Amino acid sequence: MQTFFDTYLSEGLRMIRLFDYVDDLVFLMKVEELGISYHYINQAVKNVLLFDDATINRTLHEVINDAEEADLLDAQYRQVATSREPVKFIHELVNPTRKFIGDTTLYPAFNEEGECIYILAIVKDITEKHQLEIKLRENEARYRLIAENSLDVIKLINPQGIIEYVSPSSEVIVGFSPSAYMGKHFSEFLIEEERETILAKFEQVLLEAKSITVEVKHLHEQGHYIWMEIIATPILENGVVTQIVTSARDISERIEYREQLARMAFHDYLSGLPNRRLFEDRLKMALKHAERHGERVGLIVIDGRNFKRINDTYGHEVGDEVINKIARRLELAVRQVDTVARLGGDEFAIVLPELAEEREAIFIAERIVNVFEEPCRIGEHLIEFKVDLGIAVYPDHTQDQKELIRLADQAMYSTKADNKSSYHIASPLGVR
Repeated sequence: MQTFFDTYLSEGLRMIRLFDYVDDLVFLMKVEELGISYHYINQAVKNVLLFDDATINRTLHEVINDAEEADLLDAQYRQVATSREPVKFIHELVNPTRKFIGDTTLYPAFNEEGECIYILAIVKDITEKHQLEIKLRENEARYRLIAENSLDVIKLINPQGIIEYVSPSSEVIVGFSPSAYMGKHFSEFLIEEERETILAKFEQVLLEAKSITVEVKHLHEQGHYIWMEIIATPILENGVVTQIVTSARDISERIEYREQLARMAFHDYLSGLPNRRLFEDRLKMALKHAERHGERVGLIVIDGRNFKRINDTYGHEVGDEVINKIARRLELAVRQVDTVARLGGDEFAIVLPELAEEREAIFIAERIVNVFEEPCRIGEHLIEFKVDLGIAVYPDHTQDQKELIRLADQAMYSTKADNKSSYHIASPLGVR
């Protein structure tokens, strides 16, 4: 994960800037012995908390004036780094002009040694919701007036799980009118595979009389499911839970951000193919599977011919399009079980698991050569692009992963030196 963030923040900065266009406050914090330091803040942080770029590389205690608040936040981040699990909490943030109640989730990010190097913090403004919940506890009548105008979907559920009230916002968020919910069990609107888990959490609220927050897939009136964050708060009378108030909001975008981060950790941002890290993981898995089942694994290393000339002649934007064309052609030329990865520049690699004989790898290599016989059309340009391939096969040529990569790479460079062929095959003693 550290490799991801280092590469991501240096080469793919424009990707993380997507967070500058979201309303949530987003921090990327670095875990260091001297303190938790700010590594990135989005535009919402600057707008709401009035932070600026001088915050970067400073620690929490250097930025936050209130030492007690800084200590509390530092403890939360340290807990994430130690437990290796996300932490969710609500706290008050202050700028010079107003108070801000934030619903904060901290997500750990690990390096290859399993250490938590960075922590991603996403803070959602729940100032209005927080004030609403206080009023709900004080006066249910006042609650109903406010709930009618809430942008979140608010429900009243009895201890048996039956819905007794739904705010009008349900029609905007999930398409169902309030009347569609009335008298039904709340679990009917949740995706089936999550119902048992959510029902257990509902019982937890009843037994412990404590609020919980869950992320669930909720049915939309049009038939699909959307991600919703639901805060369930018990209403007590004489120490007994008489109702549960739930406040739900659509968090599909947040889930998408999270999944995008995961994709970027293991995929090349330009081509969308697996990156070097995921390639090595897939190769390792394929070799272990082959060892157990007595199979072969092919490895094809691919490098473009004269790619620098394309960039110099047509510009880097056209060069990027050529990379994408290469990626798509390679995907079409291989089997579904194969992994096509971009290692950098115009260098690609393909893992070919579950081979019975070396000839199968050669067949795929020949198919790749054939798909590059046709020039690439980029806009008004018709660009001829050829590739050089090197092939190595486990266990025929070696049983060692690093050696397999080296042999395939060596075979590829032999191809470059031989204009008569587009691929060469490795052997334990050299290239043939």
